[in-house]
Amino acid sequence: MSEIELKFVTHDGAHQTFKERVLPLFKQHNVSVHSYQEMRLENDYYDTPDLDFQTRKMGFRVRGNNNQYEQTLKTNGKVSGGLHQRAEYNVSLSSPKPDLTLFDSDVWPEGWDVASINSKLEKQFSTHFTRHAYVVESQGSLVEIVVDSGEALTDKASSLINEIELELKQGELDSLFTLAGYINATMEVRLSDVSKAAQGYQLLHGFNAKMEPLPDFLPLNAQMTTEQAFAQAVQVALAHWQHHEHVYIESGSIKMLSEVAKSIQLLLQSVSLYLPVLQCPQLLSLHKKLIVYARRWQWQDDLQSLRYLLSKKSLFHKTLSKHPAIVSYLQGRKAGLLHAHDPSSLFFDSAATEIKINAIDIINAKPWQKIASGYELPVIDHAKGWMSQGWQAVQQSMPIDKSMGPANYSAVEVMLRQALWGGFLLGDLFVEERGNFRAPWLDLLTGIDELNALLMLRQAIQDAELETQHELSTWTSEKLSILIKVMERTRKVALQEDIYW
Repeated sequence: MSEIELKFVTHDGAHQTFKERVLPLFKQHNVSVHSYQEMRLENDYYDTPDLDFQTRKMGFRVRGNNNQYEQTLKTNGKVSGGLHQRAEYNVSLSSPKPDLTLFDSDVWPEGWDVASINSKLEKQFSTHFTRHAYVVESQGSLVEIVVDSGEALTDKASSLINEIELELKQGELDSLFTLAGYINATMEVRLSDVSKAAQGYQLLHGFNAKMEPLPDFLPLNAQMTTEQAFAQAVQVALAHWQHHEHVYIESGSIKMLSEVAKSIQLLLQSVSLYLPVLQCPQLLSLHKKLIVYARRWQWQDDLQSLRYLLSKKSLFHKTLSKHPAIVSYLQGRKAGLLHAHDPSSLFFDSAATEIKINAIDIINAKPWQKIASGYELPVIDHAKGWMSQGWQAVQQSMPIDKSMGPANYSAVEVMLRQALWGGFLLGDLFVEERGNFRAPWLDLLTGIDELNALLMLRQAIQDAELETQHELSTWTSEKLSILIKVMERTRKVALQEDIYW
């Protein structure tokens, strides 16, 4: 049996809010409730000492409800944003004791010794929660909506469960996104790609607040169609966003925020790049929403400059550490930014969730197929023109025979970043030809990041009215002068590279 579902994370008291806000909205839009049931579900998750299930991204549990038991196997499926598509197998049990041999033999990975694994099963963690389950009909489709509240727990730790899941039981996928939109319009929710099993394993092993870097290039091949390449870009951007949003919420690590901002820019650049070919009202609407929402993350540029200035790994740490007054001032600026923008509230913002829902809906529905042409052509047919257009603009903005200063580099930063995003999105189509073309341009972008940090420091020195203002200002000016000289040499190397497409 295959399941297709969307999953939201929400707050305490979600079912009361759901009853008071969502159900009346359903009624307004002719969404009828076919059934409602409240259940107390006790779930124990099993694995082997070698974690065979977790290693293969599978989940195995035994669920108890009113002295009735069922074991469930969920296989590794596809997750896009918060849309989960995977196989699920259920078998009734007479007791809470698991028995893998009751499943059909074809559900297992090749080479699995089911009897051996069955003998090694050990309980790893539990999830116990109250479920409010609704089956609703929308536009002829049946969808189960469950509101779960409880906790995941091991012998040593626990964490709250507050989730809303929508599972398509019968009908069209569009209805799932429509209902998700109604929930998002009336409740604080965020899409999640973390299953209850994954939450339990995090508790079991301890949370790993790890940043996952993007690949050097978006994985593509020359046979991919334009719409396939676009879907790949959207999925990578959403996965990057979801992962670092989750890690920030669990750990509070602010370096994850720059990765979230990067994901939003990647998603915006992907839509901007493909929109001329995949023209349709839905994609145009998503583009407009992304432009507006991306502006709400522009404060991240200042935060990352502050992080760099305050980092012990910074090139400036040795000097700044001798001036505790400016360090204290910069720390205050950093704390003020985080307080003013409250990243956690941004993640539960309806605009962010709407963008994710729309993006997942679009790559599944492919609305451009009804009105556009060219989407079925190989993406490489468009790639050379798109990349040339971006780099011509960059080269014209920084001619090799003219010197550039801080203001000039600030003026071309956005354009350069967009061109480099274009290379990220399409460069994998030219594996043999691309060589080291990007390297000096990426070095130049690193230089711009350092330039932004120094310009912020220069302004902070003036604003803070320090006793050592003159000394620090002189030092900052010297650093700016040295940096610009290095950037100028890098720029000339970059401009002499031949394009590879």
